[in-house]
Amino acid sequence: MTDLADRLRQLHQRLRTTYDGIGHSSGRPYVYFVYPPDQERVTRRLVDDEFQSDAALTFYHIDLLPLTMQSLAGQEERREALLNDPDSSDGAKESIVRLWARALNRAIATQIEAVPATGSPVVVVRGLAALHPLGTPTGLMEAVAEQEPRDPASGRIVPIVLLIPGARPPQSSRIYLFLAQERLRLDFYRGEEA
Repeated sequence: MTDLADRLRQLHQRLRTTYDGIGHSSGRPYVYFVYPPDQERVTRRLVDDEFQSDAALTFYHIDLLPLTMQSLAGQEERREALLNDPDSSDGAKESIVRLWARALNRAIATQIEAVPATGSPVVVVRGLAALHPLGTPTGLMEAVAEQEPRDPASGRIVPIVLLIPGARPPQSSRIYLFLAQERLRLDFYRGEEA
């Protein structure tokens, strides 16, 4: 737990001191924070404690699980039919991930409009395990990049911190195992790791 708390403090400090530099090296202001899946509850509590809005930063916390459920509500039979059809299942998965990306963008815009930032805005996305088995955080961020959320006050792209349940392979860079599963070895999509 101490390691998680320390990493979150370091990330918070980095957001505070180098806000304008987040994402410059990768082209997108995304920060991937990978944590052990069995530490989900602890991570959520630590994030809630560490990432509270103040004069310098305004945090918008978004849980992806309710967004994924709401965006597919009433379409269960159609979704299941598409996913079970071998000719359309890959396209259906991509379509669903794009649908979730649009839902995430709308949720971000709604929160930013409802609670204007007093400090620089930062979005924190949790509940990314909800993407499995249809999508991954990498696929989601590729879709989000098509229409990135912007700060209405400055017009700048809003940094997004992704809380990813997974693991980092030893001596690797820009790679993570989503849900700590080797078969879900992925690259970070144009973002930074924390």
